[in-house]
Amino acid sequence: MSNTLPAWFWIAYYLFLAITIGVSIYNLSNRKSIRLSLLVIWIAITVPIVGLLNSIGRFDELNEFQHLVSELQQGLLWAWYVCSGYLILVVWWITLFLKVRTHQKKSVAR
Repeated sequence: MSNTLPAWFWIAYYLFLAITIGVSIYNLSNRKSIRLSLLVIWIAITVPIVGLLNSIGRFDELNEFQHLVSELQQGLLWAWYVCSGYLILVVWWITLFLKVRTHQKKSVAR
C-alpha cells in the first residue's frame, strides 16, 4: 500500500480549496477583482488535478509531499506549477485578509 498523508491533512486541504473557490465566486458575483478571482479559481481547480495526476506513479515509500519536493528538486515543470499555484493562493488569502482588516479599521474610525 502507498504511503500517504494523514486524513486530517486531506480534509484541511480540500476544505481550503473549496473555501478558496467559494470566496472567489463570491468576489466574481460582487464584481470585485474579476480577473484575479478567475485566476484563483483556475489555479484552485488545476493545481490539485496536476498534482494528483503526477503523483499516481510515485514510489511507495514517498508520500505526496515528499514526492512533490523530490520532483521539484529535479526541476520538473509540473512541480514548479503546483508550488507556484499554492504560493499564489496563499498570497491571495493574505492580501484578502489585509484588505478586509483595513476596511474594518476604516469603518470603525468613522
